[in-house]
Amino acid sequence: MLNTLKRLITDWQKKSLTRPELAYLFDAPPDEGWQEWVALDCEMSGLNPKKHHFLSIGVVRIKGNVIDTGGGLYLICRPPKMPEADTIVIHGLRPHDVANGLSYEAMLSQVLPFIGNRPIVGFCPQLDLAFLNPLVKAYMGTPLPNPVIDVRTLYQHHTGNRTEGVSHQGLHLNTMLETLEIPNLGSHNAFNDAVMTAMVFLHLR
Repeated sequence: MLNTLKRLITDWQKKSLTRPELAYLFDAPPDEGWQEWVALDCEMSGLNPKKHHFLSIGVVRIKGNVIDTGGGLYLICRPPKMPEADTIVIHGLRPHDVANGLSYEAMLSQVLPFIGNRPIVGFCPQLDLAFLNPLVKAYMGTPLPNPVIDVRTLYQHHTGNRTEGVSHQGLHLNTMLETLEIPNLGSHNAFNDAVMTAMVFLHLR
């Protein structure tokens, strides 16, 4: 039943696609031996997709047990409204940085082929996709069809759901890094966060 529903949703998305050259995004990964993922992280001007804006994205491919940091992407975008100065502490981007950023269309023209049909790995990817998918839909007629893996779920399985009373929503990436003894590369940078997410994923996978 679930597989049938997923297939119907995928078929509907494919019919909604306005850029036929991106049809390969809907190709199913092989049933066996799938060894590539894309770790993704985004920075936004706030947490509300209805009033805040997408600012930057970091994506890095995971090939087997290797994180391809040299081939990753880090792109800063120019939002329709400049973020307030006091939000720099959240996203680490200055007005000058985003004012000279890419348009959303230019960003997607690079990011979508980079992701391809690979599963997406993220820390709380639901929030990132709540900002990214409306842009993707405006660009190609449909949201991203890729499977999505939340490392918080993997972490809870790893700990046997013993997270010292911390809820799934309350988990922080820094907590996972410290517990798993993974180096912290520093926050407020989408590429660093994508790389650290990839390291957590490989440790837990």
